[in-house]
Amino acid sequence: MKAWFALYVVGVSLISLLDDNETFHLTAMKKIWGRSRGLLLHFLTNVAIPMLFALFYFCRGVVSLATF
Repeated sequence: MKAWFALYVVGVSLISLLDDNETFHLTAMKKIWGRSRGLLLHFLTNVAIPMLFALFYFCRGVVSLATF
């Protein structure tokens, strides 16, 4: 269940990241950290880390189903 939620978070984050309109958080991060670092931090915190959690929990779910 956690894997599906994490995949949902990744999907929503990717859609909002690819959208032309910037969110307040992205604008603030770019203003504080600069354009490159702000985009990188935004990508890591909103896309990459949830994707890692999604893969981790998905693999745990597959392995636990295989043991039964």
